[in-house]
This record gives sequence, structure tokens and C-alpha cells, in this order.
Amino acid sequence: MEFKNFLSKTKDGNDFATAYQEANSRKTSAEIINEARLAIKESQNIETNFASAAIKPLQTQRPFTPRDKERLLFGNKKPKADRPPSSFSLRYLQNETDLPVTPPDNRIFTTHVSKHPSTPKIDELKKYNRSNSLTELNGNIFNIGVKEPCKIRLPSLDNKPLQKRKIFNNTTSLDNLPEETEYKIDNPKLESRNAFSSPQEKTIFDQQPAFGRSSAKQANLSECLLLGPQNLTKIFDNRHIIEHSETLFTSTADGNEPVRTIDDILNDLNRTDPQNYNDETVKNLLEELYAFMEKEGMLNSKISSKLKIVILKSLYRFVESKNEQILINIAQIILVMKVTGNNLSGVCKLIFKIAKNDVNDNLFFRRNLLELFLDALGRSSPMDDAEACVYAYGALKFLTMNVKLLEKVLDLGILPLMVLHIKLINTAKIDKTPFHKQTDHVLFQLTGALRNLVSDEHVYDNFIFCGTIPQLCQALELFQNDADITANISRTLSTVSTNEVCCDSLVEIDTIYKTFIKLFNLYEENDEIIVRLAYTLGNIVAKIDDSRVKLFKEEKSIDCLLTLWTTYLERTLQLCSLKVENVSISNSSSEDVMIKVIRVIANIVINPDIGKAINEQYGSKLIDEFLKVLISNPFKKNQELVLSILSTLNNLSYYYSSDLELDVFHVKQIDIAEGIIEYTKSKSNDCIVETMRILGNLSRSKITRNYIAETDIFGNLVNLLTTAEPTLLKTTIGVFVNLMSDNRARKLFKSCGGVSKLISLLTKYCENDWLLGSLICQVLWNYCIDTVDLYELLTEEEIHQLLILLADYLDEEKLFGVDDSTEEMEVFVTQEYLIWEEFANVATNLLEKIEYFLDTFDQIQISVEDPAALQPSTRESGTNISFSAW
Repeated sequence: MEFKNFLSKTKDGNDFATAYQEANSRKTSAEIINEARLAIKESQNIETNFASAAIKPLQTQRPFTPRDKERLLFGNKKPKADRPPSSFSLRYLQNETDLPVTPPDNRIFTTHVSKHPSTPKIDELKKYNRSNSLTELNGNIFNIGVKEPCKIRLPSLDNKPLQKRKIFNNTTSLDNLPEETEYKIDNPKLESRNAFSSPQEKTIFDQQPAFGRSSAKQANLSECLLLGPQNLTKIFDNRHIIEHSETLFTSTADGNEPVRTIDDILNDLNRTDPQNYNDETVKNLLEELYAFMEKEGMLNSKISSKLKIVILKSLYRFVESKNEQILINIAQIILVMKVTGNNLSGVCKLIFKIAKNDVNDNLFFRRNLLELFLDALGRSSPMDDAEACVYAYGALKFLTMNVKLLEKVLDLGILPLMVLHIKLINTAKIDKTPFHKQTDHVLFQLTGALRNLVSDEHVYDNFIFCGTIPQLCQALELFQNDADITANISRTLSTVSTNEVCCDSLVEIDTIYKTFIKLFNLYEENDEIIVRLAYTLGNIVAKIDDSRVKLFKEEKSIDCLLTLWTTYLERTLQLCSLKVENVSISNSSSEDVMIKVIRVIANIVINPDIGKAINEQYGSKLIDEFLKVLISNPFKKNQELVLSILSTLNNLSYYYSSDLELDVFHVKQIDIAEGIIEYTKSKSNDCIVETMRILGNLSRSKITRNYIAETDIFGNLVNLLTTAEPTLLKTTIGVFVNLMSDNRARKLFKSCGGVSKLISLLTKYCENDWLLGSLICQVLWNYCIDTVDLYELLTEEEIHQLLILLADYLDEEKLFGVDDSTEEMEVFVTQEYLIWEEFANVATNLLEKIEYFLDTFDQIQISVEDPAALQPSTRESGTNISFSAW
């Protein structure tokens, strides 16, 4: 693995040499070359030692989660009693009177709204849309500086009798204040009514014109302005003066026809029968209402409580419409009014209702709808506005299934908001702050939407920056008893754990391993959770050695993994015994769990200390469990499971020492060889490679070598020498390196034509793959090492071919342009040269042996009758080295 990383950084040998020179510019050339060689040798231990490559991280596919065809709040699982419904009626909103908002003028207006609300005039609405501060009103309209009077807080009005109090030195009831009574817009008598400063105190105006105005209304208004500041409060608190001052507030199109106002729009909506109406007409009216609000600057400023109530009552009459265009228009208008409380819950339900159908996704691209929706979500609290957040995040979960909408909400900054809400919920849980059960459902919907967000890999950097992983892990620990939340978070973690930076962030969570072990025990039977948590854990320990140590040291961690393995193995075997029709055993979720669990063990034993410890403590049980699967017909069809077991056996057998008779692999080596023999002929090259690696580890023992020579395995190995797959060739040849230690195997090798096959490979691949050439030369060296007469093992033609090939491949000047005068050290530290140098060490020994044999051939013939006269000094005790499979 480290070698691959090294290669990626030094694609060109010259780049490596240059970089190395710069880093060591003060050293001599010889020192630089030697250190460069040592660095490359260490970095490519995987390939030069043949054994290091045998132990490697095991990869697997991420658990697949099919998307539900239907968009449901809680999926297709059996509903729980306390869950909010996925389907509901919004009819209750038509009678909704609660509007928990603070009016812009800081007064609390409460009104009794009838079943069919009347609509205020445009002048009244404009009055409400402005501050009711007298100073501001005078400054903007009349430019008269008057001290602002004290504001009056009106009591709530309802059908109950109220206690009377003194107002303006009169004892009266507030039930009939003009601001609070209902009125009919179409009443023509309103045009000629005089204004009142209070319910019982008329103000009589002279009819003389003032300020040069001739009309009676203008005269009345002018006279009012002359009353002085002490009366202005009464005047401007009386809506009728403002309402009927058309010259101040009503514009005209051409001097004759008035422009349509909000009065007209709301009147048209209220006159429409909610049971029988034309969809297009209502849709146009709603769009006209939004356009008017936009034109009058009502979108970016606060709207009075009264106006909100009137508009909401008009809109709620159509919330049960089956036309999504109408519903989306209603939602947009409600959102722009920044409602809270029950109205916020209602509009979130409305958005959810529209988002349930993916056909409506295009509606959310209109204007600023998503911005308004996310703004409303941002103003919500997962504790105080739990119901609104449940449906808002439920809608967001649906919308983020659409790739384009997903990109848009990410651009709008939804991720930091989601993390903030998770943090608020976690904090409340830690502080044991009481909150509604709905808050748990908020977290479920939120984590469901978050899972969709991480399907875009570009979000990972921001995902880390926002501190999402620590909050998710904390939520996983705090809400571990909630299976729905745990499932969602496990899905998210399994996705992000494929990213190395995210893995680093996961490792920094000190409690992550303890939490995972607890969840493994808690949800032992829940394969959806187990498979994802195991996959996440497998990714962590595959990439970071420190995580392997921490997991292994966690109490009963390996016992827990073995329990999971046994549970799902027995479940699968039971399923097989039932012989259920139309059930694909090879794709069962139980086997998928087995794969993910065994992968954790395969990756944790990469650490040498852990590998040896697991062999000592759990090796016997593991081998028995693995062989049980390898020899069982139902499991043989699952190639990924078989490959996972073979890879794990390979990693464990790497620590096998033939010197220790108590070693578990020494004790069970024949059982293992018998269990894997059929996989030497597998249709999967990956399975064959892993089998060769196991045989390479075990064939360090003479017992295994004899078993191979006595069975069909040897013939299968020879046949594999005709393959063109480089890795398979190297692992197979690696086994022959060990097998050539025995005379019996050498004779079989000769009878099977093994030498000619190796020479053919040497001719075909060596110049482009010096490592393969090095392995081939090592096999031939071990093959010939004990032989005095090479003609006993090699034909004359084979010897001639080897002489030509080896001489050609050892020619430095031809290959690299190197001669005695070459001093350019860049050549000597290139990757290719250093790998070739390893090849040359073995090839030179083999070539010298052949040349020595040919030079002394005549003497060998003379002495053939007297074998004792021969001096077997050609053999060195350290030359016949056995290797683990590459």
C-alpha cells in the first residue's frame, strides 16, 4: 500500500532523483544513492519481499440502500403510535386564529375574526404596513413635529363581557371600538360618515375649506389638523379618517379608474366558493396578491398582525386544493409573512404535502421559494417548533432526492443549519432539558435529509468544516435506543467513511469504538444497522493503524465481532435449510453482514502485534468458522464472501511461523489446504490470487509442500503459469519459490514442463516487469541449487535460452546507457533501475551458475563415475530462501 502511494508521488524516476538531490544537497553522491536505494527498498517492501504484499487491507462494496419509490415520512416500516402522520388534512387551518407574532408597532392587536372575514381597505392596510408611531406618521405625511403619545395595549376581545374602565375621562366598553368591529366594504354609507375620535365623542368640523382645498372631505381633514397636537392622537388612531382620505393614499391609473388594490384581490378570493372554483382563476389571484405585496414592499418588511390574519384567512380557504400550483402559491405567500407557531407548522405541512410527489419538484425552482422555506426553517427551533421542523425536514428529505434541488439547497447553506439543529438537540438531551417527543422525530427527518446531502462528494470538506461528524457521533450515542435515528446516522457514516479526511475525523472521536460495540450488542438482529456500522468500522481500521489498536483494546470488541459473525452465519444456514423458493441466498443481507464483520478482522490484523495476538487467542475458532463457510455449497456462490474469507485467512496466515509447532496455522495447515484447494480453479482471478497467497504462507512448512505435491494443487499451479494476469502470475510463482526447496516438487515441475513455461514468461514480460523476472530467476535458482549436472533438470535448449536472456537483461549499458564512466546519479536512483538491480542480484547468481556448469562440464563427465570426487561447494547455505506468496 505504501509503495503505491510512493509511486503516485514519483511517476517519473528523474523527478524522484531531483527531489532527493534537493533534500540532500549537502551529501556526497554515494550517500545520496545509497539512501535513495534504501528508501525505495523500504517503500516497495510489498513487492520485493513477496511476503509484505500478502497482508493488505480488505476492501468491499458499500451497503446498497434502494430508494423508496414512494416518498413517505417514515418509510414502509410498521408505524408507531407516537409518530406524526405522513398523510393529513389541512382543513383545520381554515378556522385557525392563533397568530403568535409581535406586531411591528409593538402593540398587541387581538380581534374577533368571523367565519368569513371581511377585507380592509387599501388605506387601512397601508396604515397597518407602516409604523403607527404618530411622530413617524406626521413626519412622513404632514411634516408636523408632534410628540408621540403613549401607546395603548388593548385587552383581548372575545364574546365574554369585559370590565369597563375610563378612557379619555369617559367610562366605556372597548368592545365596539371602530378598529375592532367588522364592517362591510361595499357599504356606500361609509363614504359620507364623519370621523370619530372615540366611540362616544364626535368631532364636529367646519365646512370651510382649508389649505385651498374645496372638497368637504379635504376641509374636514384640514380642520382636524388645526386642532393641535392634543387632538392628533384621537385623529390618527381613528381608522376612518385615514381610510377615506383617497387623495392621500389611493392612486389612480388615468385619473378616473382606480388601480386594483389588495382589497380587491382579497375580496375576489373571499367571494370564491372554496368548494367550487376555477383553479386558474384562484392561481392568478394568488399570483396577483404576491405581486402586489412585492410591489408595495411588504416582502422585506414586517406586516401587522391584523393584516396577516386577514390574508391567512383568505388563503386557508384553499389549502385543501388538489392543484399543486395553487398550494405552492399559498405556501409562498405564507412564508413571506414570516409566520410562527401553528401557522408555521401549517405552511411546513403544506410544503411537505407538495414535496411528497416528485412530479412537483420543478415547482420549487420558482423565484425565491426555497430561500423562503429555508429561512422559515432557520427561524424554527427543533424543540419549540418540533412539529414544523418534522415536516420541514421531511420535505427537505424528499427534495434532496432531486440532484438539482440538492445542489441548490447546499448553495443556500443548509448544512450549517442542520448541524446547528443537531447540536441544539444533543445539548438539550445532555442537559436533560424536557422537550416534546416530536423532537426525536425532528432528528430522524433531519438525519434522513443529511444522508441525501452526503451523496455529493463535494460536500465532504464543508461537512468536516461544520463539525458534522462529532455531532452525529454524539447523537448516535445519545439516541442509541432509537432504531430509526441510529439507522439514519449509520447510513450517513457509512457513506462519508469512504473519504480519508472523514475517517480521520471519525478516529478523533474517543468514544466511537465503545459506541459501536454497544450498538452491535443492542441491534444484533437488525442487519440494516449492523451492516453499515461494520462497514464504517472496516473503513476506519483499513486506513489508520492507531484505530486498529484502539478497537482491539476496547473491551470485548473481538468477542462482539465473532458473536455477530456466528449469529448471521447460523441465520443464513437456517435460511438455506428451509429451502425457501425465490430467495437468493447469495445476495442475502445476512451474508452481507458476514462480509462486513469479517472485513473488520481482516483489516485490524494488519497491525503485527494485533495479528499475532488474535492468532493466539481466536485463531482456532476463526479458522473453523472460515472453513465451515468455504466448504458449504450455499456460500460458494457468494464470491465476495468467499473472497473476504480467503483474504482474512491470508492476512492471518502471514504471521504463521513454521518454527513454532504450537502455532494454530501449523496445527491446522492441512485442514486449510483441503478447504481452499477447489479455489485454485475458481472462475474469479481474485479468489485464485488470495488462495495462492495463503499457499505461499503455508508452503513455508514442509508438511504443506508435501500435501501440494501429492494433490491436484501442483498441476493447477503449473497450469496457472500460462495466464497473462500479472498479479496472479507473481503469486503463483511465489508459491513455486517455496516448492522448489524439495526434490519431489522439482521432479514434478520438470515433468510438467514448468521450466519452459518460466522461460517463456521471462522472454515475454521480464523487460517490462523486473519484479516478475526476479521471481522467475529465484524459482530457477532454487530449482537448480542442489544439482551438479544441470542437464538432469534443464535441456540444452533451455540452458541456451537462459544464457541469452540473462546476458541480455543484465546489460546495463544497453538498458540504461550505464558504463564505467557514468557518473550521473539520476540513473541510479530511478525506480526502474533500483527494481532492476534487485532482479540483477538473483539473475547474476543464476547466470554464473549456468556458466560455471558449462565451463566444468567435461570435468563433471570424467568424475561422473566417482561422485565423491565432486566438491559440492557451489551451494551456499543462505541461498535457498522460502518466501510468502507475493
